[in-house]
Amino acid sequence: WHMQAWNSATCYMMMWASIGTLIHMVGSTIWWRNIHIPSSAEATWCDIATKLIIGLSIAIPLSSFSINRRLYNIATIRTITITKEQKRRDVIIDSILCVLCPIIFMAVHYTMQGHRFDVIENIGCWPSTYLTLPAYILVLAPPIFVGCVSLVTCSLSIRAFVKRRQEFNAILRSSSTGLNAPRYMRLMTLA
Repeated sequence: WHMQAWNSATCYMMMWASIGTLIHMVGSTIWWRNIHIPSSAEATWCDIATKLIIGLSIAIPLSSFSINRRLYNIATIRTITITKEQKRRDVIIDSILCVLCPIIFMAVHYTMQGHRFDVIENIGCWPSTYLTLPAYILVLAPPIFVGCVSLVTCSLSIRAFVKRRQEFNAILRSSSTGLNAPRYMRLMTLA
């Protein structure tokens, strides 16, 4: 349903959550009750996994923000018609936020790491970050900032939804996206 309705932000949220689940499942399986020195294959896995964990730290808040941004746009919509061009523009914006920004964030983290990775018993590989002022500004603060912006956007969306509930239900019924009030609320809860 999400692909059909062009809900790319929700698809990106599911993708990043799946990647995170896979990474943590593999890591907790390999390093269950031990901390052995990683073999070359495990070290390669750790290099990839730690970068993806860093990407996850910003990708999930950005996906949440993208979902909330779309929900806010729906809650404050004045017209019923959404053109293919508008849908395509939203997918491009979501792709930039949810894919390109995390890749850039992973690259920035590379300059802030003290060493390749840490291995934590029962957890697995974990990214190392050399805690300096630039690291706090460039690596640790952005996920918190994006999460706060997402929270504000969600609050504005809920306010707009409550304010225009009757009008909103009519818009949802007449739209071709398949979005209805319960699905809207589930997306709001997910984000």
